[in-house]
Amino acid sequence: MNLAELATLFPNYSNFQAIVVPSGQKEVVSAFQGQRRVAIKLFHRVADDQERIDREMAAVSKLHCQFVPEVIESGIVTLEGVERVFLVEQFIEGQTYATLLQAQPVQAIQPVVNLANILLNVAVDCETADLVHRDLKPANIIQDASGNFWILDFGLVKHLDLTSITPTGHGVGTLGYAPIEQMRLMRAPIDIRADLFAIGTILYESLCGFSPWRQGVQDIHDLMQKMSAQELPRLTISGDANGELSTFIAWLVQRFPSRRPQTAAEARAAFEPIYQAINPPVQ
Repeated sequence: MNLAELATLFPNYSNFQAIVVPSGQKEVVSAFQGQRRVAIKLFHRVADDQERIDREMAAVSKLHCQFVPEVIESGIVTLEGVERVFLVEQFIEGQTYATLLQAQPVQAIQPVVNLANILLNVAVDCETADLVHRDLKPANIIQDASGNFWILDFGLVKHLDLTSITPTGHGVGTLGYAPIEQMRLMRAPIDIRADLFAIGTILYESLCGFSPWRQGVQDIHDLMQKMSAQELPRLTISGDANGELSTFIAWLVQRFPSRRPQTAAEARAAFEPIYQAINPPVQ
């Protein structure tokens, strides 16, 4: 990427540096706006993907959540003779939760409960904004230097108040985290309960040390069959004396949406006593 040209397009920013990202759908450059570090995301402007890009930008712009990076500006620029959609947002420096789990597969109950608290608050904020993230997974969570967790990548976001643009017959999401109704593109049931399922799966993995739906399967067919026909075994969690956290996680990962919490607000309210028990107020 021509960083010198980029600097002329974004004169209010300085110290541009390309960031390596695993996605081929965009390029990311870090820069500074005064003392504040920002991430400039440049999307490849493919005709079929334009509405999806627009929806991602609209989602992060209208989602006012303390655990999602702040959007500073967005628009279109011509870089190296090619039109690019851009999004400038708060830069979060840290490591992904996937990397953290690789280093320490089994997490203690308190940090998992703290992560659950953040994920459920994000789900409530998404629900309020009529959004479903649809790709919650450890790779899309970053822990910063202060230990705070941030939720990234709204590239698969679903706007419940807009017509679906997902092609018929094609499920979206990440196998092993997205629920079966999402992977099979059963559009009507795909709502915030899909994100609650993913949250439960992340918590389960954090406490047992492996991806629960992928464990013991040989291929995608096996995984889909497992998710369609089985419930996960109930966890035994050190520090969960009355089994309340285990019961809560089992509720989130039910294979039928009708058996999960029906709203993020309901899940968050049910979780609050568990959170308070692990994090009692300081006297």
